[in-house]
Amino acid sequence: MNLPLGDPAYQQLGALERAGCVPARVSATRPYDLRSIRLAIAAGAGDPRCRGSLLDVLQRRFAPSAADMARRLRLGGSVTAQGTALKGGDFLPLWNDVRPKGEGDPPLVVTGHARGSYGNGDVVEAVFDGYVESNSRNDPQVRARQFRRSTAVIDAGEAYVAVRGLGITLSLGREREAWLGDSTESMWLGANGPPLDRLAASFRSRHFEGHFLFGVVDDVVLTPAQDSIQSEFGPQRFYRFIAAHMLTWRPSRMVEWSVGETALLSRGAGVVDFYYINPFVPYVVVQNDTGRTGDDARDNLTAFTGIRLHPGRVTLGGELLIDDIQIDAADRRTTPDQLGWRFTATAPAPIKWPATVALTYERINSYTYMRRFYNEVYQYYNEPLGSVLGPDADYAHADADLFVTPTVRIAAGLGSWRRGVRRIYERPAVAAVGHANESFPTSFPDEPAETALLGDVSAQLLSVVCPVTLRVDAARITNVNNTASAPALYARVQLLATYAFRYP
Repeated sequence: MNLPLGDPAYQQLGALERAGCVPARVSATRPYDLRSIRLAIAAGAGDPRCRGSLLDVLQRRFAPSAADMARRLRLGGSVTAQGTALKGGDFLPLWNDVRPKGEGDPPLVVTGHARGSYGNGDVVEAVFDGYVESNSRNDPQVRARQFRRSTAVIDAGEAYVAVRGLGITLSLGREREAWLGDSTESMWLGANGPPLDRLAASFRSRHFEGHFLFGVVDDVVLTPAQDSIQSEFGPQRFYRFIAAHMLTWRPSRMVEWSVGETALLSRGAGVVDFYYINPFVPYVVVQNDTGRTGDDARDNLTAFTGIRLHPGRVTLGGELLIDDIQIDAADRRTTPDQLGWRFTATAPAPIKWPATVALTYERINSYTYMRRFYNEVYQYYNEPLGSVLGPDADYAHADADLFVTPTVRIAAGLGSWRRGVRRIYERPAVAAVGHANESFPTSFPDEPAETALLGDVSAQLLSVVCPVTLRVDAARITNVNNTASAPALYARVQLLATYAFRYP
């Protein structure tokens, strides 16, 4: 069974890894499965860099019992209240425009989850997690229609069956996926949007870890008014799919190297393209197979690589996304490279409590994720399938966190953010061809680049039964929404409190 994203254990395991506890690196992808978490905790017990109160709490929580290995039905639920106060408007998530208060997070949202699972936890598991949310406005993870004429939604956040045998795990159903990156953030497959309905497979060995996914994303209807297509054809519906595979190599505890690809497929009929279900053939080879003809033979492909190094207690990371790169000199004069990259460095603070500091720089080039028509853009329900920044933006920031106790975390961050005029949800979509000489971020005389100083501070009670988070985000933004304007202050205060009964 997978541990839902947002569970307190992710923060605790992340803190251990940032402090130099290499075994706490459970996987290159998230969500983590319980078996892998237990293996990581067991490995950490033998590493002196891992020992301490954080590891003790995780050992007690995830200690296997006889009940875990017995086939059983487990039921649970949770209720979460989220209160939000805004000043000036809502500037989060970062891929979106700054919006007035009436379009941002509502003042109060109540969400109830009901979760059931059946299996033995290690060989087979079936999970269903349904939820009711009182107001879905500005929630990027919602994919359901509003309930009748209300602001509420009823949907399934997770619904899957997972089977493990011969060292391979197969999973069919709905789940959120984040590959590389941190938390829900990733440049190529992030969990910032709604969960995916997908077929997934993975394996783990001492030195290798592999993942494959083939999923369904939302349909897109192109219209003459929105997308500048020829009016005589009228609206055109496209059925879209996402495929991804990744291989991670760990030759030693010092090094982790990942490589992989994604493919966004757009078809005029809802027929699964079985060419992309084979996880052993590179997608660039599949795309150029002579057995595939017509416009459907050109799909939105990306390649990526990431490396993590652990010299001592310091963790260094670098990631590169290649959406499109120009090799010929003639192409470089007309078309810019469509890349994304991310660098991180983390280290423990020299104090008696568990504390770490991190430096991060992420950049997404101006036309990364973009294509000529919107059905080919790397988006899902008008939100990024990749980075939370969207295209045409960069963000440099410093972050620090402190665990006063194993369940009380205080964190703060400060950074500089820039964004040009390109948006992931822009219609008609804009291709990179013909924009080679534009500056980064993209700006025009009447549309200057948007810049901001961003800061946040948060306090969390990482309780399994009653987790509580208080977070304050602030932004001093110049040229809001790429309109020439003086610096303006925006702020958001959010309090989340949950009561969970046998959840997850």
